[in-house]
Amino acid sequence: MYNCRFIEAKILMKIWLLTHSEELKKTSGTGRLVKETLGKECEIIVWSRVAPDEAILNLSPSDTLLIYLCENEEQKAVSDSQISKNNTIIIDGTWQQARKIYNQSPYLQKFKHHEIQGVKSVYNKRRNQKNIGLCTAEVAIHILTEYKHPAAAELSNKFTKFNQ
Repeated sequence: MYNCRFIEAKILMKIWLLTHSEELKKTSGTGRLVKETLGKECEIIVWSRVAPDEAILNLSPSDTLLIYLCENEEQKAVSDSQISKNNTIIIDGTWQQARKIYNQSPYLQKFKHHEIQGVKSVYNKRRNQKNIGLCTAEVAIHILTEYKHPAAAELSNKFTKFNQ
């Protein structure tokens, strides 16, 4: 009986990786580590400017959080203590690709935004284009840790090995 409750509690959170198509071709991408670790709790959605994915379009703004820079007050930034959302969208790509995805996807504006601050990346497979930038796995580890998700440590270990 306890196992059933644990499983039910565990699948309350889902991470959606809104991924640039070029990211899937790179061996240095960490989105696949997130998917491998979370299984059904993670969906990789290949971003399309002209044909947005229905699953993303159908997510409720009331229980979905977008991890992205908060550039203005209207984006309704939330703090770490408010992270517990059922759905978390992480834009998976370089900073230029992420900016393009965000700017060309007006439907993303409806979600509350969360900007991870005060965390420095240790990712060394690619040169980071911004000092504040984290790779996809680091973002997922941060969110899973804040959510107290049991897979946080596993993903952290996989990322550490991958990053060596």
